Amino acid sequence: MSAYLASYLAIAVSIRLLSGYLTVIEIGLLRSVGSLAIAASAVWAGGAEQRRDVLPPKLREDVVRSVLHLAGSLALIWSLAHLPLALVTTIEFSGPLFAAVLLLLVLRRRPGLGPAIGLALLATGIGLLVFRLDAVPNRDIAIAIGAVAMLTTTNLMLARLAAQRSTLSIVLLMHAIQLPLYLLLWLFVPEQWSPPPQPYRLAFALPELAVIGGAVLALIVGGFVSQAALANASRHASPLQLCSADTLRVPLITFAAYLLLAELPPAELLLPGLWVLCGVVITSLPVSVAAKLRPEQAGRA
Repeated sequence: MSAYLASYLAIAVSIRLLSGYLTVIEIGLLRSVGSLAIAASAVWAGGAEQRRDVLPPKLREDVVRSVLHLAGSLALIWSLAHLPLALVTTIEFSGPLFAAVLLLLVLRRRPGLGPAIGLALLATGIGLLVFRLDAVPNRDIAIAIGAVAMLTTTNLMLARLAAQRSTLSIVLLMHAIQLPLYLLLWLFVPEQWSPPPQPYRLAFALPELAVIGGAVLALIVGGFVSQAALANASRHASPLQLCSADTLRVPLITFAAYLLLAELPPAELLLPGLWVLCGVVITSLPVSVAAKLRPEQAGRA
């Protein structure tokens, strides 16, 4: 998960910096093109046998996951571009809650006592957070929460795919499916998705070209690494643990936003954030091997 956390950190900061120059859809398109190029190059270098194993017998699950991931990614990019980074990542703490609900609805599996206590703390912290954010429009909060719900669902679907196929195959197909959709959106979506009027600036002086180039590189590489690392991690942890550990990126993003962008989190986030962190720690505690879901079970969500 360390590679995933580092890549997400790079993605969040790069989206924030590029949002002053590119639209939300253009940022998503750039990430998709770059990740597709990296995955295709890796598959090609792997030889004829690896190229033959790229296409699965059925593409339906890949298509559904790719479309859902595209929608969630655009909502997340919009949130990272328009809201405080600490706020967006704190809202993402609701991921384990969606994971628990999906597992209950699809697999009829209830969390154990420890995870249930952790989820209760998470729900309480998120509730405190929502009630304290009077200055943030409800639409903005809804977009951020919607992004979490969609991306959590795709993470659970990834567990099944990762148990069946190689990581490169999953990533390559996802971006190959998404690329034409991004192009259609880029051509036909109206101008309200335009960037903020002023670019975000780093807390220290760097040439603008270096900032843009570094952000583009971080976005492309981070986009590929995040999906690859998440696919590998899904082979070794239960879905609920995976989603909970995923939210540990929140303090990293908050710290990076302060160091790189001189952005302090809103004071209203302190108490709910600490409360939710307690829930994350409890929910992420190891469970016995027998209590873990098999990968094929986890992917049915």
